[in-house]
Amino acid sequence: MSWTGLVNSAVMGSGRQGRSGGTPETADVALATMGLDPGDQQTRLLHGAAAMSRARRAGYRPPEAGQVVAPVPAKADHRPEVCLAAERRLAEFLDTGHYDLIDEWLRCVAALGRARRPPDMLVPALLTAATGRPALRASLLPALGPLASWLADCNAEWAWARGTGAARAEASASEVWETAGIDDRRALLTRLRESDPAAGRELVASTWDVDSSRDRAAFVAMLAVGLSKDDESLAERALADRRAEVRRAGADVLARLPGSRYSRRAVSRAAAAVRIQRTPRRPRLVVTIPELVTPEMLADGVDGSPPRGTGAGAWLVRQLVAAAPAAFWASHTGLEPADLLAVADHSDWSVPLRDGWAAAAVRDADQGWLLALLDRPAPDRPGTDRHVTADLRFLTALDAGVRDAWLLANPDSPLVGPALDVVPAPWSVRLSDLVRDKLRTVARADPGYSPAPRALFRLAALRLQPPTLPDVDPAAVHDRLIPSWNDMLSTLSVRAAMHRELSEEPKP
Repeated sequence: MSWTGLVNSAVMGSGRQGRSGGTPETADVALATMGLDPGDQQTRLLHGAAAMSRARRAGYRPPEAGQVVAPVPAKADHRPEVCLAAERRLAEFLDTGHYDLIDEWLRCVAALGRARRPPDMLVPALLTAATGRPALRASLLPALGPLASWLADCNAEWAWARGTGAARAEASASEVWETAGIDDRRALLTRLRESDPAAGRELVASTWDVDSSRDRAAFVAMLAVGLSKDDESLAERALADRRAEVRRAGADVLARLPGSRYSRRAVSRAAAAVRIQRTPRRPRLVVTIPELVTPEMLADGVDGSPPRGTGAGAWLVRQLVAAAPAAFWASHTGLEPADLLAVADHSDWSVPLRDGWAAAAVRDADQGWLLALLDRPAPDRPGTDRHVTADLRFLTALDAGVRDAWLLANPDSPLVGPALDVVPAPWSVRLSDLVRDKLRTVARADPGYSPAPRALFRLAALRLQPPTLPDVDPAAVHDRLIPSWNDMLSTLSVRAAMHRELSEEPKP
């Protein structure tokens, strides 16, 4: 029985006390020795907390080191450490808190093509830095070896690092799932769904009854990775959940699963609601709104109460269109997405139709629909910030190569700036070249009070690939931008040096 274990039980529920506060048998013996009746799980937790809190206030000290058996040393890691210059560079990043550069350093190590490892002396600092930063943790895990697992056994805050690299033992995965925080559980589920989808699904099902509705919704949404027919049963369970957010997550996953019972029902309703009528001039869309929302529709997540400002018919059309797979509409109407959008523009239902198709396109990452939505903006929607943000969803849902090709073909689009902010590092060479062209123009112009040029410099400093300097005469840079420009050049120089150092021979 430990104070940390008792706190974990209090936070996560006494039903998990067997994992977090010692086994029930051990706790019972300890309490009986103190003359306390263990009772049920809740009583055991309260009695244990009372006993431990008084021991702490009385100045309880852990056993002397001489009474503790030394742990077995960590297994040998036969990968050579990086060179001394690369080690010093990583130590500098850790000291200054440059976590974006630490992330890139780790990604460069993973991409070397020959096994290298971070220096052993810096592994504790890396574990500490990554503990509260899930993105950094994702880059660190592949670089870790047996030393990290050994250290994690000594520090509960590093429990996420148990195992070698991205691999986790089954017992460790189960323990992390039952006792860890939400970020660690999501990271674990993501890895399992990529490597062993069945194991991930079983973990979600194992704690379904005790997880919060927020967690259930998040975990069901993550089933989209590695999705298969075997996941249908669990997604149907989510569809029948008492909480709306869980039902929505279940419906979204089932809509992604071709041939699912839910998808067949959604296709049937969509086909009855929207059809093409051929006319001498041009095809027209005929929309037939159901007279009422049936119990089956409600069970499938259709919401009968529209948001304020939206008509009941438009709200229902949007949902019925969105629930069907995006690929369904070409076969149902005989029209490609761009042509279907053009026909819809002449319909009284153009807004809900377009919104429904957009939702399905983003959910299914349908490349044809996404490009059609980008290339044919809604005629009645001016390019306001709100709609730029909406269209940005289409761009970020595209495959990376298709996305970059669209940006290169539309360099003057208002989407380019916001897109650069959300496209993660490292940018592709083609996208980096596009940004360098923009930098040549932006650097010479008076920025006025706009923060955009300085924001672009900060992004370029961390994401240009390769990290080479833009071809701009320093004398041509506008006076107001010189400090930000120099900061960008400094960061690019550091990144270039980092890449060179990691390519050097490792320490002997």
